[in-house]
Amino acid sequence: MPAIAAAAPAFLAVAGSSQAIGTKRPAAQPAASPASRYSGGYSRTPGESSRIAGSIAGGGSAILVFVVSFICNICGEHNHVENFATEPASCPCGSNVRMRALIHLLSMEMFNQSLILAEFPRMKSVRGLGMSDQEFYARLLADKFDYTNTYYDRDPYLDFTARHPERYGTCDFILSSDVVEHIAPPVERALEECCLLLKPHGFLGVTVYCNPADSLREHFPDLHEHRVVPLGDGAVLVNRRADGTLEVRDDLVFHGGTGATLEMREFGLTSLRRKLEVSGFREVRFLTENLPRQGILFDSDVSQPLVARKQPFMVDRRGVSELLDETHRAQDLIGRLSESRWLRLGRKLGLGPKL
Repeated sequence: MPAIAAAAPAFLAVAGSSQAIGTKRPAAQPAASPASRYSGGYSRTPGESSRIAGSIAGGGSAILVFVVSFICNICGEHNHVENFATEPASCPCGSNVRMRALIHLLSMEMFNQSLILAEFPRMKSVRGLGMSDQEFYARLLADKFDYTNTYYDRDPYLDFTARHPERYGTCDFILSSDVVEHIAPPVERALEECCLLLKPHGFLGVTVYCNPADSLREHFPDLHEHRVVPLGDGAVLVNRRADGTLEVRDDLVFHGGTGATLEMREFGLTSLRRKLEVSGFREVRFLTENLPRQGILFDSDVSQPLVARKQPFMVDRRGVSELLDETHRAQDLIGRLSESRWLRLGRKLGLGPKL
């Protein structure tokens, strides 16, 4: 289970006929507080890439191409990406910044270090739920844990705004990547249900856009009986309020489609924290620092990653046993590899790994 190795942002400078390739890091930032568990040593700085690219010394004209080098913490791929952006996929596996941030938070909660998802230990005693997680990392989660990816519009179906008492206290973690802003009001119903579904030491991992003004903007506060219907080249929302009056809205924002992807709200950090705490979570931690080695670099438009805990995560006795089994299997493999005649020959020649 190796932690992610070093891989830093780089820049390519072209001046006249000469080329120079080097590594450029942001200026040193003040040390993070001890409470900042997820610190990667870089403070969030919107527009960081363009400022780095424009800070070459030496005078004269230059054309700079900013290249982000990182190891994807979902699939383990080494990437070198020009014109790095937060929402488009920046790894061949399909991952982007918010997805890698979500998996980083999951790894930190469970193992206290940032591991590659593909190399997580297999722990089938750990139960998780996904809210419409992307299939490429949902498959890996299902291989590692007792994990089910659920949907609002198809099987396996799970409506987090409804009550599921038969499931209460059964989940170790729930993941939600850019879903909470689409849940019909009041959003507290879904947050409270997540808290009830979790075990006493469970946690909720979320990414959700939070506006810079730090204000909650409910787009449809009087939503009651509603439907999105096509009209001409677009769509409208028809809503019958609780008092029986009819409302028709055409100022709709969809994320990647229509229907359940309708944006219901924009959060601010303060309102989001308050709603999670009122819903039963005891601690909310926001990931606010860049993690360049994992390709987690924030700008002003990226979704906010966070973890909401009931209590600090703990592995039960069955989980400890699974971890010990994984350790023993790894030690046995190393022992068998060390007896390989090819490795012995390599050691004589000064080649190959040291086991």
